Amino acid sequence: MDPYFFSPHPALKELVNNIMISRVDFDNSKPRPVFPFPPFPEQSLFFYPCDKICAERSDKKEEADAPPCIIGGPRSDRLNIRFGYHHLVIKVSFQPGGLYRLLALPMQKFLGVKGIDARDVLGNELNIILERLREAGSFYEMKTIVDQYLLSKANRLKQHLPIDHVMIYLLKGGGLISIDDLASSACLSNRQFDRVFKERIGLSPKFFSRVVRFARAWVIKETQPDISWIKIAHECGYYDQMHLIRDFKELAGSNPSQIEAELLEAPMSLKNGVFL
Repeated sequence: MDPYFFSPHPALKELVNNIMISRVDFDNSKPRPVFPFPPFPEQSLFFYPCDKICAERSDKKEEADAPPCIIGGPRSDRLNIRFGYHHLVIKVSFQPGGLYRLLALPMQKFLGVKGIDARDVLGNELNIILERLREAGSFYEMKTIVDQYLLSKANRLKQHLPIDHVMIYLLKGGGLISIDDLASSACLSNRQFDRVFKERIGLSPKFFSRVVRFARAWVIKETQPDISWIKIAHECGYYDQMHLIRDFKELAGSNPSQIEAELLEAPMSLKNGVFL
C-alpha cells in the first residue's frame, strides 16, 4: 500500500513537516522482506505499533531488532530494514532542527547510534501512545493521536531561531546553497553557524548538504527508474557521474548499479515527497 501523508495540526507546522502512515500485510509463507534505505537528512520519530522491524547498518553486517518507537536522523549511512509481516509505521518527519527543539538535546549525541528507543528519551508515556495507535480504527485517528501527543509538548519547545528557516531553505535547495549564504541568512558568522547547525542537526552544514544531495539522487532513481544516472547526477548538481559514484560508495557502501538492482527487487517504494 502506498504511504499516506498528512499535514500536521496547524500549531505544529513550525515543528513538523508531515506525518506519514503506511500499512502493508506481507505473505507470511515467504521470508520477511528487506528494503534498502539511503542516508537521509530527515529528523524523524517512528512508531511501529504492530510487528517489529529489524535493522542492519551497511558497515556492520549484523541485524538486530529495533524498538517499537524510534528516534532517527539525520543518517549518514545506509540501512537495510527487514519489515514484519504485519507492517504498520507512523513516521513524524520534523522540520530541520525540529527534533532538537522538541528534545532540547544536542543532536550530535544521536549520531551513529542504531535504533534509539524513543522511550529512553521521551519517557514511558510513549507506551500509551503505541497502544492507542494499535487500537486506532483509521489512519486519520492515528494522525490525530500523534498530533495530540506533540501538542502536549509544544509549550516546552526550544526557541525558534532564524537558522531554523535557513535549514529548510538548504533542504529545499537540494543541498546546493553556499555555506556563506546560509550563514549570512541566519545572521551568524560562519563559525557560529557551524556550531549552532551541528547542535540542531548533528552534522556539519557541509556534510549535511552532501547527504541532502545524495538522498535526492537516490529518491529520483527510485521513483523514476528509467532516468539515467548521468541525468540524475546533472539534476542533483554533481560535477560528473564519478562524483555521484564516489558518494554512493562512501555513503551507501555500494555502487549505483548495485543499489538500482536492489531497488528493483524491493517490495515497496519511498515514493515522492518523503523528505522534500
